[in-house]
Amino acid sequence: MEFESYTLKDWLVHIQKQHFRTIDLTLGRITQVWGNLAGKCTGYTIVVAGTNGKGSSISMLDAVFQQGGKRTGAYTSPHLVRYNERIRICGQEVSDHEICDAFCHIEQFRNDISLTYFEYSTLCALVIFQKRQVEVALLEVGMGGRLDSVNMVDNDLVLITSIGIDHEYWLGTDREKIASEKAGVIKQNGMVVCAESDIPASLINIADQKQASLIAAHRDYFIEAQSKTINWSSDHAAIPVPWQRVERLSTPLQGEHQKANLGGVVAALAISSAHTGLEISDLQPGLDNSSLAARCQVIRQSPAVIVDVAHNEDSARQLAGYLKHHPCPGRTIAVLGMLEDKAADKIIAAMAAVIDQWILATLTGERGQSSQTLAGKITSVLENVVPVCHDSPVSAYCDAVSRADKKDRVVIFGSFYMVGDILGFLEGDKWR
Repeated sequence: MEFESYTLKDWLVHIQKQHFRTIDLTLGRITQVWGNLAGKCTGYTIVVAGTNGKGSSISMLDAVFQQGGKRTGAYTSPHLVRYNERIRICGQEVSDHEICDAFCHIEQFRNDISLTYFEYSTLCALVIFQKRQVEVALLEVGMGGRLDSVNMVDNDLVLITSIGIDHEYWLGTDREKIASEKAGVIKQNGMVVCAESDIPASLINIADQKQASLIAAHRDYFIEAQSKTINWSSDHAAIPVPWQRVERLSTPLQGEHQKANLGGVVAALAISSAHTGLEISDLQPGLDNSSLAARCQVIRQSPAVIVDVAHNEDSARQLAGYLKHHPCPGRTIAVLGMLEDKAADKIIAAMAAVIDQWILATLTGERGQSSQTLAGKITSVLENVVPVCHDSPVSAYCDAVSRADKKDRVVIFGSFYMVGDILGFLEGDKWR
């Protein structure tokens, strides 16, 4: 096969060209190829859906299961710098060679069925998990849930994080419609945890229709928030007795919103413990080892540089809250780049009170947005603001750092692509 000589970079170019749409929310094609591959999940499978908090939740789940001695496979998206970030075994990115082998295997059984980039990625992860015989598979939904490629897999447990407004073109323009799409990953007679404090009625209705057991925040489990920790409690029948009261839990992940994410994670771990043998003693040591790049992450000091992948209104509000609770003595300079289909006006408004200067970057690609277009959106929301425009994230970042003194801070946000380009530049990695 010609593919046997392909590098990972070659493969990424190849899989971007195999379907006529970048996003095509259907399950038929990928399910057929998975069947051709005789694919199956080898371990306890948790699917994580939601608007924000998916990556954080998987990071915590992964760390705790590893603490309990489980061989884990985690599939997340998108990546920041390296494609390998999407597929991890026991917390370690899989190698280029293993990914290329999986792509070759998929091509042997694809039979001219076209697949999107994300569908290839999902199959690649599942093929590797099957080969490695993972004991716990953690799968992040890419968009929505009902028609996301991850949903072709029979899951043992669903964790739904926050429900907010994002991807409106594909999912709908209000929380009820979006929640119904995300609830599509719930299986008949399945088990689902919802960490959203204001749970939409549509999600409850779908869980009822599928006769699924729904364990919801502030209804079936409760969080007592302290300054840096939470106390977690539940008397739900699905929660084993040793897990029904857990005190003084904490996570190294930054931001007040992580307490809600942690609450959902504890519920998921407690429910799964009957199947995985996880012990309550694994919980806090595992959480202590959890980490996730580009979530309120400080990557430099003097001036401070903070990176966060906030790209919708809810995540922008969370980032703004973090910045308010961690003030700096000088100015806060934003480095912002956004995709065209994001609600820029709402994100700008959410961040306006904590930003002193705006430096904008053009994002390229099919969904990219120019810095000049973004500047027009900023000036329509904020009077007397004069943004600075650049043609790339890297040039915007370099300009921001050159303008900042030691008391200032630079905050990079708006898109995974934005943050990833800058992190790649800083790491010396010139391709995605």
